[in-house]
Amino acid sequence: MSKNIQLLIYFALVQVTPLLYQAFFDYNEYYIYPSLLSHSLLVVPIATIFLLKNRYTKAFLIIWTAWLYVGELKILTYFAINPYYISMDEGCIIYNIYLIFLSIGMLVHDVNTHVPTLSVEEKARGRLISHDLGPFEYFLLVFPLIWIVDFVRNVGFIPILSGNDVTDTMYGLNYGYVYNFGFFNCFSAILLYDRFLNSTTTRNKAFWLSMLILTVLIMSADSKRLYLLVSLLGIFVYDKLMAGALTIDYRTIMILLSGVFLYVILQNIRLGNATESPFERDGFPLGSEFREYIRAVNEYKPGEIAGYDLLASTIGGFVNSSVLKLTGFDKSELVHKDSGYTFMKLFDNENTLGIRTGLTSELYFAYSFYGLLFITFFGWLISSLSYRLVHVTKKSSMIFLSTIYGLLVLTVFGQSSVTAGCLSVTMYLYGLFAVFRLFSQRQSTTEPYTA
Repeated sequence: MSKNIQLLIYFALVQVTPLLYQAFFDYNEYYIYPSLLSHSLLVVPIATIFLLKNRYTKAFLIIWTAWLYVGELKILTYFAINPYYISMDEGCIIYNIYLIFLSIGMLVHDVNTHVPTLSVEEKARGRLISHDLGPFEYFLLVFPLIWIVDFVRNVGFIPILSGNDVTDTMYGLNYGYVYNFGFFNCFSAILLYDRFLNSTTTRNKAFWLSMLILTVLIMSADSKRLYLLVSLLGIFVYDKLMAGALTIDYRTIMILLSGVFLYVILQNIRLGNATESPFERDGFPLGSEFREYIRAVNEYKPGEIAGYDLLASTIGGFVNSSVLKLTGFDKSELVHKDSGYTFMKLFDNENTLGIRTGLTSELYFAYSFYGLLFITFFGWLISSLSYRLVHVTKKSSMIFLSTIYGLLVLTVFGQSSVTAGCLSVTMYLYGLFAVFRLFSQRQSTTEPYTA
């Protein structure tokens, strides 16, 4: 089937989706459905997906487009459980306009990036990957154990195993100093997966897979899910880089299913009921962040949310607290201006959980449609990162860039202060790696794999 025919089929499917929603859910409240206009805007992102050369950029844009459908299904299924007023259309139109400009930024970089044609000899030889981690590899392998020991020493228990609803206390516990570097666990998980891939015996594969599962459980000890999702996305990217092609296979499906399962089960566990059906309580188990974004659009305009300052909170999340103190700023005060804190009580004064609504929401409520300038640059940046991924020649770069890619994918429903904090911690880790490399006398080796 030609690309043009495929493109027309996808255009038709996205256009009729609102009609399919109405036929399937049969709600009388017209305002609950997105309009045909809102889905017509998806023509640009879908066309861009077909035009992009880099498959990692394509995957990023597909995920961000799919998030719209996840959010719509969340709202439509939740409405049957809790039928409060929520009008979807305006928020969907805003999201899709931002999606268009994200696509434009990606496409501008993509069409201006030359992709060299490899000779037959180069394809046969494969790409040489330098094993440059040295002793730093052992630090990453043991870090999850260091992290969980310090965690338990400070908290005194493991929240996820308490059997109680920890949502009211999870953000107020004293987790200790090492907890601040929990993002390191994502890099450790990818390295453990690398050990699993390169093991030559069933016994060794079983050992490294067990260590990977243990690390996933460790990083979920506080019942938060960001590091878990970043790790799984990073593993997905790393696996595809090692395979030399971004294809859908059984490993891809297993990673996807594992992510969805763990995301849902962790939500149940931290509410104190691991066996309760999330469908009965919340409808579709994913997409609550998109629902909260739509609710905010229904009731607020850009600039109306008290205390919200995207720039200040992002700087607060990124810059070290000691540096901020020297300049007269308090890191905690700056971070509390982010979307998670300021959106927290918009709809419930008793709520103690931060509300994540995604980068599109943050930009819109901070800068209205001027935020389109940033999302265009963000698209350009993602395309640049994707091309870096396919040209890496060092194992360290593969691990770092795979993790960053996973983190940035999740900005679709994350919050910028947390993303900035993770990027800041990544800089610390890379600095530590540079120190290890400086003092290491270990000779790097290389091995080919077909790309």
